[in-house]
Amino acid sequence: MYKKIGVLFVFAEGLYAGENINVESIETFWIWIALFALGIIGIIILFFSSKQMLKIQKIHEDMFNKQLEMEQKQALILTNMSENIHDMAKKALERSTQAIEKVNASFQNEEIINNVEDTLLDVTNDLIEFLRLKSKKVEIINEEFNVNNVLNEVSGTICSQYNGSNVELIFDIDNNIPRLLIGDSLHLGQILTNILENMMEMLTDEELKLKISMFNTFEDKVELEFQIIDNGTGMSEEALGALFSPYYDEENSKYVGLGLFVAKELVDMMDGELSVHSNIGKGSMFTLTLPFEKVDADNKRIYRLPEKILTDKKVFIVDSNYNAALAIKKMFAYFKHDVKVISQEKFVKTMPNLKPYDIVVLDEGLLNVRTIEYLKQLKDEKELKVVSLNSLLRVAQSDIVDDVIDKIMLKPLNQERIFEMITSMYALRVSPIYMNDEMTESKKAKIYKSHIAETKNVTQHSFSDFRNKHILIVEDNIINQKVLVNLLHQSGIKITIATNGREAVELVKEDNEEEFDLILMDINMPVMDGYAATQAIRYEKRFDTLPIVAFTALVLDSEIQKMFHSGINAFLAKPLNVGKLYTALAMFLLEIPKEQNEENISYTTTHYALPGLDIKAGVRHSNNSEALYIEVLKEFVEAYEQSDKVFEKLVNEHRYEQLRMLCLDMKGLSGSIGASDMHIKIDEIHKLILYNKHNLLVNYIDVYRKELLKLVQSIDLYIKAQ
Repeated sequence: MYKKIGVLFVFAEGLYAGENINVESIETFWIWIALFALGIIGIIILFFSSKQMLKIQKIHEDMFNKQLEMEQKQALILTNMSENIHDMAKKALERSTQAIEKVNASFQNEEIINNVEDTLLDVTNDLIEFLRLKSKKVEIINEEFNVNNVLNEVSGTICSQYNGSNVELIFDIDNNIPRLLIGDSLHLGQILTNILENMMEMLTDEELKLKISMFNTFEDKVELEFQIIDNGTGMSEEALGALFSPYYDEENSKYVGLGLFVAKELVDMMDGELSVHSNIGKGSMFTLTLPFEKVDADNKRIYRLPEKILTDKKVFIVDSNYNAALAIKKMFAYFKHDVKVISQEKFVKTMPNLKPYDIVVLDEGLLNVRTIEYLKQLKDEKELKVVSLNSLLRVAQSDIVDDVIDKIMLKPLNQERIFEMITSMYALRVSPIYMNDEMTESKKAKIYKSHIAETKNVTQHSFSDFRNKHILIVEDNIINQKVLVNLLHQSGIKITIATNGREAVELVKEDNEEEFDLILMDINMPVMDGYAATQAIRYEKRFDTLPIVAFTALVLDSEIQKMFHSGINAFLAKPLNVGKLYTALAMFLLEIPKEQNEENISYTTTHYALPGLDIKAGVRHSNNSEALYIEVLKEFVEAYEQSDKVFEKLVNEHRYEQLRMLCLDMKGLSGSIGASDMHIKIDEIHKLILYNKHNLLVNYIDVYRKELLKLVQSIDLYIKAQ
């Protein structure tokens, strides 16, 4: 139809021009027009297609650049960390040697040596954790846990590390926070600890607050918001930009920010968010949000006092830090107590009338002769409970002992500790996890309520004194599990592992021919914590003689009492001390503990010479712990055993920047594990890259492969020899 119209149109045009119209020429003309139109359309399609291809290419380039940037950051972090481990170990060992040589300050020397060991231990643990993240071995495990146990672990770790600090550490916890949640408690504790450690490093006598709030989301899920706030000097924009890129502080011989990198990686894995804001002169605030699930969404009252008479008490609080007092007020108010808080200055200026109150909570510094006499007078007239407040950070400075004091509480507090304080002050030994004390009276295993002494000069071989004994290790931290196994297994001790309290109870109660001789019980665990697991075991009298030794980061009188009420026989404070562990085992597993001296020490494979592996140097860099060193080697092999293939690929593809980063990785790591031959070869390769002699790199493909193979074989031989 259109063809005919076109012909008529041309025909009419031809008539107008006075020409004869040829139909075939008209058809040819329209064919050319159609071809021309198709060509135009094709050009337009090609134009838009090319634009789209450019966009896709740009997206891929951006993704590649982001990946490259991430790899560069990871390589820089590991390089900064591992390249300086040798220097750090050297300086630390020099400090310990100097301390030993001093003869007139023995207590101070021991304190210096312990600090040195803790520093090296932190570095080694950071190295292991980083390698596990790099080889994607870290898993997020969501299980039921007690929030208060996590907070106790965090506060115990922070306060033991910064004992004597004048910083005021406050836990400000909203009353709607559930006691039990479902999530990854191990990594939650690690994240909070790493952030708090980072902020403590920048504070001297300021305030550091951990504020916890909860928001409902969808279904049974909730979102917890952790705000960690200080009122310190704040950080510049430049410092904020580099916050998650750790560096080695040469002046103070320590790493800064490594924990934040690990925390950020863990937060991402847990589907949370971590941000930081800071103002110069006003302080900084980290905001962490993480999703969890409620265990019992219908239970609105988390803690219930056992008797109604314990509610509606009138409480009076004065603390040296007003914000800390307000946080404590919130916890008392949950139990329907009428709480009044006044400032320390006001209390000192005018002694208030305390007669209307049932519980008086006072800062330890206010308990002078005048105040104590006034409180004694009130106690003669009425039932009054007096609580002395101090800080975990300054507990060693405490010397207040007086009959007027009913309880000593150490900040930071949480709601469960307030609950336990109230019930214990009124002689009601009831708590969410306690069972009847009658059960503890029938125990036949020995009980050691004091801190365990350290046996000196203990080596791995020393633990052969407990050969053929069967120990159950109850620990949710995989690194701690492996360190304990590496420490004990070559001694001939039989070891069984449980990752939570429920597993431990099931293993103990199984009908096995061979029973356990001792249990090492971590306190803070998911599913069932160490308190509840111990109680469940003690429920059956046949286990009365089974010794249970607890691991805990929070060593307070109240927590120690709580452990022994649960049925625990002795406790070890974290971090693990090998000499104290030996003492604990000897107390229960040896009839006559052996004296440790230089003559009966038998060193193991630390003196062996293996190709390309200086074991003595590696152990020295791992806090002189062969168990930790073995764990570092295992993680190194896991992460870098196939790096020769990566090296060859990068050389062949001329990817010199990534090659440089791999060399920096290996250069630092090889130095820290005592791989001297590998370190020398990597240094040669690194120099070729720096001097742009890229054409010579192909000659090192086989060199790298052979050196790595030799190193891996030596590591394998060493580990098997254990």
